[in-house]
Parts: sequence; C-alpha cells; structure tokens
Amino acid sequence: MRSGLRNGLILGGVVLAAIVALNARDLASLWTVLAAFPLALAASLASHIPQLAFTSLGWMILLPRAVRPTFRRMFLLRWYREACDSLLPAGVVVGQAAVTRLMIRDGIPSGLAAGTATLGITLEAVSQTLFTLIGLGTFLALGRASEATGFWIGTAVAALMACALVALQRPWALGLLRRVLERLAKRWPRLQPDWLDRFQATILRLHEDRKALALSTLVHLGNWMMGSVEMFLLLWIIGFPVSFAEALVIESFAQVVRSAGFLLPGAALVQEGAIVAACALIGVPPATALNAALIRRTREILVGLFGLVAWRRDEARP
Repeated sequence: MRSGLRNGLILGGVVLAAIVALNARDLASLWTVLAAFPLALAASLASHIPQLAFTSLGWMILLPRAVRPTFRRMFLLRWYREACDSLLPAGVVVGQAAVTRLMIRDGIPSGLAAGTATLGITLEAVSQTLFTLIGLGTFLALGRASEATGFWIGTAVAALMACALVALQRPWALGLLRRVLERLAKRWPRLQPDWLDRFQATILRLHEDRKALALSTLVHLGNWMMGSVEMFLLLWIIGFPVSFAEALVIESFAQVVRSAGFLLPGAALVQEGAIVAACALIGVPPATALNAALIRRTREILVGLFGLVAWRRDEARP
C-alpha cells in the first residue's frame, strides 16, 4: 500500500514536470495543453470505465453460475488488480495474488479462483493478439504497407506471448512443472506439488467450456477497442484530430510495445515511449503524442491510487 502510494505520487510529479518541460519554450502551447487537460482527463476516465467493465465481464463469464459473484464485485476485483498493475513493481503478479485471495475469502474454491484469474489473463493476451492483427490490417488498409515492419514484429511477439500462456496451461507443461516441484520438495518440503494437481484439474475443466472461452475473448476484445476510443478522444481534445482507424492503429501498436514493460509499475516510461512511437506511424508530432501519453498516465495514477485505497479497505473488512 505504502509503495503504491509513493509510486503514484512520484509518477504524478514526473507527469506534471514533463508537461511543463515539454511545452516550456512555447507558453501558448503550454496554456493550450493545461486548458485542455481537465476535459481530456475526464474523457480518458469516462472511456476507461467501460474498459474495466469489459474486462470484469470477460473474467466473470469464466466462473460457473453456482459460485459466480455479482458484476459489481467482479468490477471491484478487476479495479484492484489494475491498481496494483499501475503502481506496484510486477503488479500483474501482485494483483492476481491479491484478487485470488479475496475471491477465496468470498467463498470461491481456491483452485477455481486461481484458475479463472490465470485463464482471464491468458484470454486478455489472446484478445490482444486479435486486436493487434486488426490494427495491422487497418494500417495496411491506410496504405502504409512499406512502414509495417515494426507492426509485423509486434504482432508476432503478441502471438508468441499468447501461445506461451496457453501452452503453459496444457497437461504436458503442468506435468513438467510438477516434476520440478517434486525435486525441489526433497530439499524444501513446503513446496509439495499437491496444489498443482487441483489447479490442473480446474484449468482443464475451464478449457472444456469453449463457448465461455470464445465469449470471454470477444468481450476482452471490446476492452481493447475502447482503448482506441480513449486515444481518439485524447488526440482530438488536445488539438490533433485523427480518424478512429488511425487511433486504432496507434492503440494496437502502443499496447503490444507496452507489454514489454510489465515488470515496471504501470510500464513506466515504456508506455510513454510506445505511444510516441505508435503515433509516429500516423504522423502525430512527438510533443503531441507525449502530451496524450501523459494525460493517460495521469488517469492511470488516479484510478490506481483510489483503487489501492479501496483494496486496502476491502482487505481490512471483517
């Protein structure tokens, strides 16, 4: 909690300093950005709420109806996970562990809580690959085939990551992990792999519901599409309007590059560089792109800070 709040304050200070430094030589530009900042931030927040809703629903679909929490509860859990991802080192891991613990406390079996959380992240990666392919197709349709080398590489990386996550949940991979744990347990008895058998059984049962998997993937794809809406609104409000197709290209390429910084809190600096690089593909000036990236970072900090406080209160309830 303290680490997340500290990181949020530090990142917030860096964002403010960066906006001022970026536009310091042009006071008119600085005042334009600052004047547009509240509206742009409000637009970013408004378009992000549906993103949280989509990912919450995509995760919720994977749970059997008999133990499925309310949508409100799933929304809160997804918010907590995103808060950890935004402000804590290796936040994806920390956030998944936190929400899994809360799900178990809510009465969901431990194997099912861990299994659906893991599968949810996997389907997010699969849907991101589809989103990147849509972005690549849109980029080619805009007549930029000669500049698509980076996009092809990003698409391949996204596909490999998704395939790796899926492969790690197959019986042969889990069996290999079990053998490793058995060897380690000889030296450290607490590492008994019995829990892995329950986890494997749960994962395989979840994989059998192909309809739920497909529907969850489509819902997660809606989340990525809403990210394009956010980018479209940000660039339009700060004075560099682009088409929705161009915003989709920017968002799809930026997100696949951002995934390389998953160990950093909120992929700090990696995300900003990814957005600037993606905007360059469409011809958006670096300064404008960075302003948009910094506004999005501000939104992430605010959502993350309030999310950490809410998570802490949830953990403290009897």
